Amino acid sequence: MISLSVPRTSRSLSPAMARSAPSSPMTRYGPGGMESMSARDRSGSISLSPRNIIPVCSQLTPSQVSVVRRSWRHINTKGLIIVLTRCFSRLESNCPIVSQCFQSATYSLSTNPNGVRTVADHAKYLLQLLDKIIEGDVDSEFLREIGANHVNLKHENGFSTQEWDRFQEIMVEVILKQDGVKQSKETSRAWRLLICSFIELIRDGFDAQVRQFRRKHSFNAHVQYFENIDKRVGVCPNRKISLNVDPRTPPNGVRKYSQY
Repeated sequence: MISLSVPRTSRSLSPAMARSAPSSPMTRYGPGGMESMSARDRSGSISLSPRNIIPVCSQLTPSQVSVVRRSWRHINTKGLIIVLTRCFSRLESNCPIVSQCFQSATYSLSTNPNGVRTVADHAKYLLQLLDKIIEGDVDSEFLREIGANHVNLKHENGFSTQEWDRFQEIMVEVILKQDGVKQSKETSRAWRLLICSFIELIRDGFDAQVRQFRRKHSFNAHVQYFENIDKRVGVCPNRKISLNVDPRTPPNGVRKYSQY
């Protein structure tokens, strides 16, 4: 959450739907698929299509996707940006590391081309991201990339998965208190699943990048160790080891007691 080099919001996300969309009814049901699907439609069941799934949260049923989208239209008003800002502000006040990250981002990352540095910047970006997630225009890899772009905060400020977990808790608590969500247990349950799912994907991308950095750092340390050994060997002159205990020892190797 803190200042991050997030992917550009202008990036096209539409190919994600092609990768995440389920197989077509004809593929699933064979030659008789159309007739079978017609029977299912007449029975009142909800058919699975790209319009009633959210790719980053496969746990949601089509009916849950429907209530999430319906409630999103209700809560996505001008006041929602204030609600999301409150999430980041609470995280900043509860986590000293997060506060440090935001403070350093204001100065050290002022040249960030994406311009996502402050609490207000993050709230605005999260609002846009949520809109794309709920519309089904974001895939899992995109969210993992967002998490991976936070890895510098780990090295510079000690940012960790604990901060991700805390933000997840705060966001669930705040969203579930909104009108249009809190009135229905099913809507609240669906939103909880969605928030936990997409933040876990961001956290997974962050964790993977941290592990990759550690492996690379460990490998480079080993390489540097052996390079240093080679350098030390190269600068040392070749030495012939003499086995003579004392150059005064007679050629026949016999010493007189007077020599001792």
